[in-house]
Parts: sequence; structure tokens; C-alpha cells
Amino acid sequence: MKKVDVVTALSSAVADVEKALEMLRNAKNQISENGVPEVLTEERKPEDGIYLVYQNGHNIPFKDDLPKALASDVSGIGVVYDGHAFKVALKDLGEQPLIKDENNTCPDESPFYKTECEGLHDWDFESATNHLKECGMDMPLPDGWYIPTLAVLEVMCFMKEKINKALEYAGGSPMPDDYHWSSTENHRSYARIVNFYSGTSYTSYVKYNSLVVRPVTAFI
Repeated sequence: MKKVDVVTALSSAVADVEKALEMLRNAKNQISENGVPEVLTEERKPEDGIYLVYQNGHNIPFKDDLPKALASDVSGIGVVYDGHAFKVALKDLGEQPLIKDENNTCPDESPFYKTECEGLHDWDFESATNHLKECGMDMPLPDGWYIPTLAVLEVMCFMKEKINKALEYAGGSPMPDDYHWSSTENHRSYARIVNFYSGTSYTSYVKYNSLVVRPVTAFI
């Protein structure tokens, strides 16, 4: 091989090496300190809509034309609305009192007693339900499930038709056009309810009356 050919070949090889090193440097810059590409560590908010949530935690968006084979092993119906996410139980608990009158140990004043405006912005159903338990509630809620707050219940009523389609698809029972309890209290003896027929919320209802309870839990 002539000297000029060797020089040309070496120059080409060096250029290829420099190109490869540049690609490696670019890739390194895209890797975060924990070794995960930065693009994968960005917070990804789910889109608003209805989801089928499976026993293994996976979920898929619910659509009317899904094959029936995808209906098995669904643990609940995921709902995402305006950035808020929760999962609706496949079946309700029937009509239940929040607290039996003789068991009511709620204090006269509490930060859990909320105005309607406050209740419409309260998404913390776990804390609200736990407070009712402290007040004497013995409702047969499954472990890890809670009573929706007024904000959550209003969304459930607003998206009732879509949620019910997903419930029926997954073998659950649709939410009835009836009065539903929320866990949002406004007095030691009263809590807020929503009529799923008219879409009307009521400022107070006596806790020892029995209304429909549809449990919810965290989703995503």
C-alpha cells in the first residue's frame, strides 16, 4: 500500500473515531446521575379519561370497542380528571350509614368539617374516611378502600355514564341513580351527599341515615 493510501485510511479512521466519541459524549449528557435517561425521568401526567385497572396494577384506557377478553382480572375503574386520579370499586356496599347514632363520638369542632366550597376542592378521601372511623364508623370497607370526598363524588357523578360503561364491561355493577355518601363532613352529625339522578349536591345529611357507598382508592 502506498504511503498516501495509508495516510488517507488513517485519517478516515480517526474521523470515524471522533464521530463515535462525539455520539458517546452526547449520550452521556442525556444520562442523569442515577443512570436513567433524563427523558424517562420526566413526570408524565396521565390524560383525563377512564381506565381499566388490572390486579397487577397495569392499566389501559377504556374504549367502547375493546375486545371482551380484556375484561378479565380488572380490579377497578381508574378515573383521571383535571390532574386528579382515583380508582372506583367494581361494586358498591349497598346503603350504609356513615355512623350509627349511638356510636357518634365526633367532636363538636374539627378541621375535617368543611364548607361546600372547601369540600369541592378536597380530594383527600383517605384522611376524611379515617376521621369518620375515629368517630365510630364501622362500615365494611375493604382494606385500602375509602369513601369519596365531595370533590371525588362530584366527578364520579359528572362522569357517571362513562364510568358505568366501564363498570359493566368489567363485570361490575353500575352506579345507581340514587343518593351517595361522601366522606366530607360539615358537622359532628352531618356530612355531604350527591344525588346521582339529578346531579345535585346537598350541604348536609344526618350521618346515621343509610345511603349508597361506592368505595374509591388511589390510582397511579
